[in-house]
Amino acid sequence: MKKSLTGLVVLILSLGLFFLLAEGALRFLSSHFLHVFDVEMWRYARAVKVESHDPGVIEEHRPNADEQLMGVRVRTDGHGFRLPDPATQAKRGPADRMVIAVGDSVTFGWGAGEAETFPAQLENLLAAGCPRHTTVYNAGIGNCNTSMELARYKLHVRPLGLHPDWVILGYSYNDGEPDAVPSTNPFLWHSALLALTSARLQRRSGVLSDYKQYYQGLYEEGRPGWENTKRALREFGALLQADGIPASIILMPELHEPKNFGPFAGFFAKVAQVSREAGFEVIDPSGDFPAGSGRDFWVSYEDAHPNVRGQAIYAKALLRSRYACPNK
Repeated sequence: MKKSLTGLVVLILSLGLFFLLAEGALRFLSSHFLHVFDVEMWRYARAVKVESHDPGVIEEHRPNADEQLMGVRVRTDGHGFRLPDPATQAKRGPADRMVIAVGDSVTFGWGAGEAETFPAQLENLLAAGCPRHTTVYNAGIGNCNTSMELARYKLHVRPLGLHPDWVILGYSYNDGEPDAVPSTNPFLWHSALLALTSARLQRRSGVLSDYKQYYQGLYEEGRPGWENTKRALREFGALLQADGIPASIILMPELHEPKNFGPFAGFFAKVAQVSREAGFEVIDPSGDFPAGSGRDFWVSYEDAHPNVRGQAIYAKALLRSRYACPNK
C-alpha cells in the first residue's frame, strides 16, 4: 500500500514538473521564435487588453501598454489607441487634421508592425499627397464586433472631444458574430498550454471546423449577431451624421479567397447596402487582391490576418475616398 502511494505521488509530481516545463517552453518559444497564434492571442488578452465596465464595450486596451506580440511591437497611447512607428508619430502636430479608424483585430493590425497597419500606412500616404498633415488614430481592438465598436466610440472616443474630421469603420467578415464573452476560466487564463489546447480542440470540433458555412450562417436574417450588427451600423451612422462627421466603412475580405470577397460576396453585399442606407461611404478593396488563394497576404502560415501587403491594399483603397484629401 505504501509503495503504491509512493508511486502515485511520484507520478503526480512528474506530471506536474512536465507540465511546468512544457508551459515555460511554450511561452518562451512563442514569444521569441514560433509566434503561435493562440498563445500570442492569450498573451494579448493578458498584457494589453482589460475587461471594460462600460455597457456594451466588453473589452478595452490598457493605456500606455508596450509589448511584443507575434514578433512585432504593440504600443498604446493614453487613450488605448495603438501607436504607429516612432517616425510617423514624430510628424504629428496639434494642428493636424484628425482621422479615427475604428475596428477589430484587422484595423488594430494583429501581427503587423507599427508602420505596417493600414491606419499607419494611410497616415503616411495622406502626408505625401495632402496639403494639411493628418493624424490617423488607430482605435481598433481585437475580437470586437460592430456593436462593441459603436459602444466604444460613444463611451470612450466621443467624450474625449476629439471631433474627428473623418471616421473610418473597418468591417471584417466575422463582425456579424454576437458580442464577445471574455473567458472566466482561471485555468485557461493562467496557462498558455491549456489555452492553446482548448483553442485547437474547439477549432477542430466546433463551428469553425467548416468556416465557410459558419460565416455565411452568421448573416442569415433573424440571427441575433446580424440583427445587432444592422442596428449598430444604423445607430453609428446616425450618430456621426448628427455630429457632422464624414464616415466611411471599409469592407475587409476573408483572406482565404479575398478577390471580390470570394464565397462571402453575398453577405458583404448585404453589409454594403445597410451601410449606405446608414450614411456610410462604402470602400471595397476586395477587387484589388489577385484571384485565388490569399495566403501571400497572411501574417503567418496559420494566421489569416493581413500582413503589410494586405494592409497596404486597405490603405491605398481608402485613398479613393472622397474624404481622404478634401480641398486638395
